[in-house]
Amino acid sequence: MNYKHLRDWDWRIWGGSVVTAVWLAGGAVYLGTVVGWAFWHQGAAAIGGFFEGFFAPLAFLWLVVGLFIQQKELSRTRDEMRESNVLSAQQAKAIEASALTARQQAFFLIAENVRRQTGNLLGVMLASSENDLVADEEEMARHWIAHSGGDYERFPRLLAVAQDGLLEGNFGRMRAGGEFLFGSPFRAAMSEEYMRSFRRLLQLARDCDTGGAILGTVSQTPHGLVYSAMLAQLDAPRAWGLLDAPEPAGPTANVEGVWSADLDPEIRDKSPTPEFTLRLRVGDGGLTGSTESSLGEASIEAGTVTGNLLFFRQNVTGPVLFWASVDGDRMTGRGERDAGETFGFSATRREEP
Repeated sequence: MNYKHLRDWDWRIWGGSVVTAVWLAGGAVYLGTVVGWAFWHQGAAAIGGFFEGFFAPLAFLWLVVGLFIQQKELSRTRDEMRESNVLSAQQAKAIEASALTARQQAFFLIAENVRRQTGNLLGVMLASSENDLVADEEEMARHWIAHSGGDYERFPRLLAVAQDGLLEGNFGRMRAGGEFLFGSPFRAAMSEEYMRSFRRLLQLARDCDTGGAILGTVSQTPHGLVYSAMLAQLDAPRAWGLLDAPEPAGPTANVEGVWSADLDPEIRDKSPTPEFTLRLRVGDGGLTGSTESSLGEASIEAGTVTGNLLFFRQNVTGPVLFWASVDGDRMTGRGERDAGETFGFSATRREEP
């Protein structure tokens, strides 16, 4: 006999077993002393009725015992499942943290390659410039040696220092920055490739960043300053491809008027300006206007309407680019800041000018 198994019995089983043994013993004594052998001469129906009544209390007893034991087992199973869920949640968090660490490690490797690539692009642009924007050929050769040695911030830093307006986010409004960035097809192609590469890097940084520290190491650098300066000079149609906008279609849309705009629900609660007013005018100078929000009023620049697509940019502590698809008195579109933050919005025309 497995005595260890007996020690593991629930007290209810022990109690039921004792009551059953006492009940059976009492029944045997009753049959032997009170009824005697005459009991066995009764008919089958009488004997069956006796045993049915005799064992009915025991059946009820074990039914109750089984019910309590089942409840105990269910409670234990529930506790085990709860503990299992807690362990699963902890494992999921550990896996998520491990995946985040892996993404961050991969990001820093990618960032190093992007910094080298964009540094190359700026070096080529500076070398192709037809003026003495930064340095003569001999000094440029020394800069290329430093860049090849791993100082990938050399050319962005050189440009930021030489063009002091770049540090203010106003590069291009001083000393012909637009001419340098987009003044020839070659430099325009280099600038567009720079923006595409750095924009993807910003998106990767946001995907693996939890507190904004990684994004800051990307955007708040000479590379980031140059990217911001390029956005401050960007206009349509170059902006369509960079901002992932659809191709313009149909006749030129009528965009004049006052538009009430709301940010998309997923970012509305996180934004200090969940809604704003857009005032648009079309004149001899093209598309002009302003936006008004709780933070104040800002003028729009480089406004363009091509088919059903609208584009403009603003400078609000850095360039912000907007595009929208216009359909009658409704427009939907997206905006993007120089730190890589994107947001969707929709607007309804409120009144005619």
